[in-house]
Amino acid sequence: MPEISPDLYRRWYRSFEEDTDDQAVYRPADFPFPPRRAPRPSLEFRPGGGYLEYAAGPADRADASRGSWEPGEGDAVRVRAGARTRVLHIVAHDEQVLRIRK
Repeated sequence: MPEISPDLYRRWYRSFEEDTDDQAVYRPADFPFPPRRAPRPSLEFRPGGGYLEYAAGPADRADASRGSWEPGEGDAVRVRAGARTRVLHIVAHDEQVLRIRK
């Protein structure tokens, strides 16, 4: 399976405060996020095609949906988690930020 950039192999947390009209922004766990009651949605790319997507579950804990990723054309990455398949268009990324087109 072709690989994506190793910078993406980590868990990324949604930084709603930095979103724009056309981009969703994600940051690594060590980013100084403002306090929030519910867990932040997050996603995790793993080498070899593993993928996890986290959303708020019972008792305000993050529940993970296991899945997979595969590279698409250009900036696209196809992800499958639970019963859901979607294409993420990665606009920009480095070790500190991941920007995905909405």
